Amino acid sequence: MTIDPKSNPVVAALPGGGWRAEYKQADGSVQAYPLIAWLVLADGQMIPMDTYTDGEAHDPRRVGNFSRLYHPDATGTDEN
Repeated sequence: MTIDPKSNPVVAALPGGGWRAEYKQADGSVQAYPLIAWLVLADGQMIPMDTYTDGEAHDPRRVGNFSRLYHPDATGTDEN
């Protein structure tokens, strides 16, 4: 999922909608943070956006200790 301003630009940004990004810590604990937005690309792909503590936005799936994206209101049994 590459954002290429010429061939696959961002065409919209949507609110995070309650979705969260979860990260596994070295001690085995997990931390979850709300997504700030979903970027919509011209080809229809959606990219989740999280922020670092300094406010810089990024795709959480590119962080080494990323575990999963989830919505707290989702019903299901998959915890992985």
